[in-house]
Amino acid sequence: MSRFLVAISLTIAVVLTEPRIQANERIRTLGKDTLGESVKVFQVRYPKARCGKITSIEITAESLVDPGNGDGDDIHCCLNDKDSLSEVSRFPILNLDGCAVHAIFWKNRLYSLSYMLDVRSVQSILQPFEKLYGPPTHMMSDPEDASNLTVVVWWQGMTTLELSLARLGGENFAKDSTRLKRARWLEVVSINLSNSVLGTARN
Repeated sequence: MSRFLVAISLTIAVVLTEPRIQANERIRTLGKDTLGESVKVFQVRYPKARCGKITSIEITAESLVDPGNGDGDDIHCCLNDKDSLSEVSRFPILNLDGCAVHAIFWKNRLYSLSYMLDVRSVQSILQPFEKLYGPPTHMMSDPEDASNLTVVVWWQGMTTLELSLARLGGENFAKDSTRLKRARWLEVVSINLSNSVLGTARN
């Protein structure tokens, strides 16, 4: 994220439901992307993707460098162009920090895919996710408003798909009164699909 932004995940919550049935194998796929796919497959799908090694804490398309023939174990890819973003999600993706969609590959296999949606609540996008992935494994809500979902999770084994409400704020938003409408924070929904085993595999 940009150093001018502060993302505060609303993880202070209460449990709405007990864990339910396990999510099915479809949680390995988010949109057209599947955990375990190669960098080449990702680049063919998104020709405008910028991929490479990270050179700074702040990850942007411009900060990535071509690994060449060297160490290609830890590769990051960024998507920022409108065509690519529309392929990733049917909902509007927030594009503020130079890496609107962030894909991470280890040993040439996708193990993490994340982005933020320019929507104000988890409820507003939940139905199509439930239709595709089935009932969530875990749900949490704002302790001050039980009707306001803050975290929804599907998991199976070491694979997790999470939708979480977050707040962005800082200098960039303070200058944008149209977007904020005099509010201090901008609420968005963060999407993350990951598999911890793929991210630590030795081979």
